[in-house]
Amino acid sequence: MNNKYTLLLLAGLTAGAGAWAQRTTPRGLPAFARLQPAQRITVPARHGSAGVAKDGGDVVWSEDFANGFNSANGLWTTDGPNGNIWAYTFDGPLGAYSSAAEALASPSAANGWMLFNGDSANCTWSNGTPTALDPSAFSNWDGGLVSPVINLSATPFVKVTFAQRARYCCGDAPNFLQVSTDGGTTWSSSFPTVTVGANVDAQDDVSINIAGAISANPANVRLRFFHDGSNAGTSHYHWQIDDIQIVELFNYDLNLSASAISSWDPATAATYDSLRYSIYPFGQLRPVPLNMTIVNEGSADQPGITANFTVTEGANTVLDQDQTVDVDAGTSEKVFVNPDFVPPTTAGTYNVAFSYTSAVGDTSTGNDAGTASFKVDDFKYARDLGTVIAFENGEDADGNTDGEYEMCNGFHVAEAGELYAIDVALRSGGTPSAVGFTVTGMLRAGDLETDIAETAERTIAASDLNGNNGTKFVSLIFNDPQPLEAGTDYIVCVKHYGGFELRTGINGVSEPQSSFIFFNGQAGLDWYFTTSTPMVRMNFNPSVGISEADRQNGVGLGQNFPNPAVGTTTIPYDLVKGAKVTLEVQDVSGKVVRTVNLGDRAAGSHRFELNTNAMPEGVYFYTLAAGDVRLTKRMTVLH
Repeated sequence: MNNKYTLLLLAGLTAGAGAWAQRTTPRGLPAFARLQPAQRITVPARHGSAGVAKDGGDVVWSEDFANGFNSANGLWTTDGPNGNIWAYTFDGPLGAYSSAAEALASPSAANGWMLFNGDSANCTWSNGTPTALDPSAFSNWDGGLVSPVINLSATPFVKVTFAQRARYCCGDAPNFLQVSTDGGTTWSSSFPTVTVGANVDAQDDVSINIAGAISANPANVRLRFFHDGSNAGTSHYHWQIDDIQIVELFNYDLNLSASAISSWDPATAATYDSLRYSIYPFGQLRPVPLNMTIVNEGSADQPGITANFTVTEGANTVLDQDQTVDVDAGTSEKVFVNPDFVPPTTAGTYNVAFSYTSAVGDTSTGNDAGTASFKVDDFKYARDLGTVIAFENGEDADGNTDGEYEMCNGFHVAEAGELYAIDVALRSGGTPSAVGFTVTGMLRAGDLETDIAETAERTIAASDLNGNNGTKFVSLIFNDPQPLEAGTDYIVCVKHYGGFELRTGINGVSEPQSSFIFFNGQAGLDWYFTTSTPMVRMNFNPSVGISEADRQNGVGLGQNFPNPAVGTTTIPYDLVKGAKVTLEVQDVSGKVVRTVNLGDRAAGSHRFELNTNAMPEGVYFYTLAAGDVRLTKRMTVLH
């Protein structure tokens, strides 16, 4: 399964999520993990001398499932309509989309662990071989694994830790640790345990502060690991649990649970302004929402924490800002840089360091810092991470393809400007070659459905294609620069025509409802959103298509587009200083077939549209003369 989902949002970004689609493919990348503070809870004050550290860290209860459900602590049970899916295992998950290779590697795995195998339950089995049900028959499972009653009256200030391996598809994460203080009659507190996105197989060690959750009656506690598939909209894959411990809290125990350069939430965002952008162009610089989430895992309040944001570019420190925040016991605080940070108009890589220091102390170490980075460029506007580490080729829900598909990224345009091209990283699948296939770029409105403009068609050459880990982009150039309005969302796309082997590079994690693919998916030929970032960018460079090799003594001449020319073609050129300009076209024999006096042209970027209707098919050479400089390029004319 891959991370492509039924598109629920075509106009307006505040709509909520609902149904999702699944897709089988081996090329999935990590999906989006929403940044959010830990659940805020209230912890009663600890009696004792203020400022005196507690000797925390003691394990007061543990479970390694050495005897399966028949624990030394008492009997583990299951509940919920699908509680029977929970099983004691030594083998790990099995099913149409899971394998034993995804088994939990916990410290006590040798004596078994617990597994909720939703994938297997959505299969039919014959002689030990699973066959997935038709997607229309997939069920979203609900089932809980319930602990015996635990008496924590002597140690009410605790956290729960456990080893976990999980993967889910295809809605929200369905995995929760729930807490009851009435022996399991009601489950008053619920904590999400999985923070990665859909379709990601991940193992981690989970730690959840439950002091506030058990304060009503710590003598009658039960824990429940609940798979809430119905509400989350998820049916697959697995959830594995082992080595549960209840550990006494220290007085002072902080950690930096998240740090980011974005703050976008599809449930509340009005625009794409606060998405994570990997490159900002000069013309779109604006406040970057640097933020960090500090969690107080201790039993005492933490006043006066200093949160620091430091941004460097090379040897230059461009921001060193402190924020003071109070974090009560058992809660978290999301801290934003304030006042706003706007990067300078200096091209380069900006490295962000997030950290905090406690005014009263912090028992835990090594979890008090985070890093991120982004770039500033004259003209590039990007969300991808720049290196082709994976690809998309339009494969449909049944594993078939005709090679025709479209991939897109959403962008917020903060300041008005002119878009000259859409850049894309492409690669070939091998045989047959992608050389000779065609692509175009499309500018769409933020509703995805409104077409604004299409670029000139580009025929792919071998030099346009990347191999693994390639970093090459090709520019799909608009015949006329496209004016973009300030404060507006736009979507830029690349269209592929007739080539299964022509692939779009992918690198990065996209927030839901912000990157898109048009293909024959689970719900048919339609728009879907994807959480893998297509390598499709905006390019604001008025001299796009003119490389350094195309320049001489302050004059640049670019390749005509489209090439071959059919009817008309555009020839880009630029001047460092004003000059009298002439364009001359010759056939292969050297005969001059067209001369155009372009007159006195000012310094800057220019374009000339050449009508080729009267020119016979064949190869031609065009020469730009500007002052004493003459530059020549080759073009092909077709009818």
